Amino acid sequence: MPGAPAKQADFFRAIAGAVPHDVARLYWYARVTLLGDVADLAAFDRVFEQWFGRGLGAALVVPPPVRDSEVRSPRDGAGRELPASDARPGSGIAASALATAGRRGFGRTDPRQRDLMRLLRDAWPANLPTLPSRRRRPSRSGRELDMRRTWQRARRNDGEIAELRWTTRPRRTRRLLLLVDVSGSLRQHTPELLRLAHAALRGVPERTEVFTFGTRLTRVTGALSGARVDRALHAVSGAVHDADGGTAIGAAMRRFLDNPRYLALARGALVVVISDGLERGDCTAMIRSTERLSRLAYRLIWWSPLACSPTYRPVTRGMAGVLRHLDHLGGVRDLASGLAEVGRIPSVAAGPRRSAHLRRE
Repeated sequence: MPGAPAKQADFFRAIAGAVPHDVARLYWYARVTLLGDVADLAAFDRVFEQWFGRGLGAALVVPPPVRDSEVRSPRDGAGRELPASDARPGSGIAASALATAGRRGFGRTDPRQRDLMRLLRDAWPANLPTLPSRRRRPSRSGRELDMRRTWQRARRNDGEIAELRWTTRPRRTRRLLLLVDVSGSLRQHTPELLRLAHAALRGVPERTEVFTFGTRLTRVTGALSGARVDRALHAVSGAVHDADGGTAIGAAMRRFLDNPRYLALARGALVVVISDGLERGDCTAMIRSTERLSRLAYRLIWWSPLACSPTYRPVTRGMAGVLRHLDHLGGVRDLASGLAEVGRIPSVAAGPRRSAHLRRE
């Protein structure tokens, strides 16, 4: 059956919003969202009858409601909870490919975390790189004459130019793009990493964009931009449905780069990827997407919880492949280590491009 990706996404959103109770309702969900031409109706009916025409409606039951404080974890065929993937050197095939569909809670923010977040709100705008704005502003001195204001002043002096007026281009903060990994291998660090992103949104609200990725890509800028951190995290838990699941870094980055609206957010921005880099299976898509993202971004920084260890070496296939495209590889696993890495951003911006592999050798 031919189906555009946008129509497939509409179908999945319809099922996620209201789980069908029977096959008849599933049929209309699929028919309304997937079909674009009445000529395809006969073929669609044959395919649907072949797959779902044998009383499989009993399998489509409404799941029990999940409280906000609960964490829905992936489970095996016997119903046992699967442990999060171990972050260890290797080929990267130990990362899980399991997709989840649920919500998880991120806990309440304690006083120590609030103190660190206040420091981060001040550190983000102070350490982000800047660039000249396009609009010019009046200035007491500069290199460009403001001829309009100069002539206006001269007309008051009978045409005598007695004082020069100047104009300048003030500095403005570059856009900040955060891509946060919420897969199962980062389960214990996800709440802290999202609080780090919330502090960035509060510090530079108009110049920050935040995305999460596990087995899918989710834009959480709006959900995470609330003034109260716990309410913002609660909103994120409702928007992100792949937390604590598998890892598909390359596929998520490719979806980001294939979207023109998202692509514009990365052009000339400081891009920070927060992930352990444990990709499942073939790492080609991850490496190629990172290379393209590096060309678009002003600087590309990768923060990994594994890099907090002094003995860490990027020896997995994915990290070894992307390292030559990175400007910096740092270690972030909580708010304290994130505050330290934010302080290193000016030195990264002043250094040479794509030099992370030189620092790791």
